[in-house]
Amino acid sequence: MRGMSPITIRPRIQIAILVICFAVFLLIGTTYFNADVIAKRDWFGIILGVTIVPASLWGIWRALGLGIRIDDNGIRIRSQIDSRQRFIPWSQVESVECAAVDARAGITIHAPVLHFRDGTAPLPITGIGSYSIKAAEATTERLRALLTPPRETTVEG
Repeated sequence: MRGMSPITIRPRIQIAILVICFAVFLLIGTTYFNADVIAKRDWFGIILGVTIVPASLWGIWRALGLGIRIDDNGIRIRSQIDSRQRFIPWSQVESVECAAVDARAGITIHAPVLHFRDGTAPLPITGIGSYSIKAAEATTERLRALLTPPRETTVEG
């Protein structure tokens, strides 16, 4: 599987909900920039608008960047609005196993779990998890294929 094209997985429903919420705050923030607020020099309204508008734009920007990218070099994870992305090179990963990582509405979610060479705590990748154990196992197998080094071909002659 070496030489694969990168795979990007995005939580589309979560992104849509977050963008809508931040857009509502953006609209609320822009209402503080009307003629009345500025003419009356309502400093609370002005400061509130100046604070809400950039924070909303930042939230929309971060929401659009959520997701997981898998390629030959490793896995790049951005799963939360407030956290930075995390890059895990394949050289740090010792093994990948499929495990039950969470339960929602009483249904178990299975996902690949990365085990590291340096002994740090295993990392479940819930963003590519599934309710179906077969689908989770298939994803885990694809990740395991990226761990194995490519076979060298020799020409005898």
